[in-house]
Amino acid sequence: MADSTQLRTLVAYNQWANEKILKSIDGMTREELAKPVDAYFGSLEKNLQHILLATRIWLARWKSEPSPKLDEPIAGPWRDAYAATHDEFGKFVEPLTDTDADRVVHYRNTKGEPFQMVLAQLVAHVVNHGTHHRAETGMLLERLGRSPGDMDFVYYLLATTR
Repeated sequence: MADSTQLRTLVAYNQWANEKILKSIDGMTREELAKPVDAYFGSLEKNLQHILLATRIWLARWKSEPSPKLDEPIAGPWRDAYAATHDEFGKFVEPLTDTDADRVVHYRNTKGEPFQMVLAQLVAHVVNHGTHHRAETGMLLERLGRSPGDMDFVYYLLATTR
């Protein structure tokens, strides 16, 4: 059985870790963020876009709403875009019961192929996916002297339970 309390903790961690990245890019221009770098997505901007849009896509799937495209441009400040997504993710998991979290979600991937999986596993996937790409983003920021610092889950727990 899923633990909906743990899912809420993971989603709060996701927001905390994203905030560390956002603080690291404070003061950077769109041009600086779009500058080509030697990384999978090719720029800090593309990394930030991917983390954000992947979360939005999964939220749309879970709510049976139309999904954004992975290459959809992000208008306005990054902080605002992330804040709206954090708010939506938090509101989605807040009322979940353990039974809700155990429900099977039927969805199509970005290629249109059908899949099904337990919601709790998908929520954990979104957080883990964000962790992967935040690590890449953090490495790129460190090269620029803008390290976000430690973003591990245990550091979130230490920061929020003292």
